[in-house]
Amino acid sequence: MIVSRARGDVAVRTGGRSAHWQSLIRRGMLHSECEGVEYWDLPPGGVLEVRSDHGVEEAVLVLDGRLGLYEDGAETARAGAGDVLLVPHGIDGELRAGDRPTTAVTVRGLPAAVSARLPRRIPELPPAG
Repeated sequence: MIVSRARGDVAVRTGGRSAHWQSLIRRGMLHSECEGVEYWDLPPGGVLEVRSDHGVEEAVLVLDGRLGLYEDGAETARAGAGDVLLVPHGIDGELRAGDRPTTAVTVRGLPAAVSARLPRRIPELPPAG
């Protein structure tokens, strides 16, 4: 994996509002099950799109504020500060911040159906001597 050394964050658009985002880790190894780790500062009502064609599942750690997972316009899960929201592969919807700013870390990984087909990676020690 590649760890970002960027200073500060990047302004991105989430729907009609600005949010701040910083990539913490990006996939840089062959067969890595982790796609990326990102830090988000979302404004009240900020929206992050969740699409099934992204081919990943996500763990979303809410550091401050509240996030809801919406599918077909209905809230199907909610997480507050200190909670982890799991977003399975194959979901189309959005993550929406509550009525105040929300800070979260997202960890995206390959679904088990994909990573199970990857070759096993066994750590090896260099020969002694």
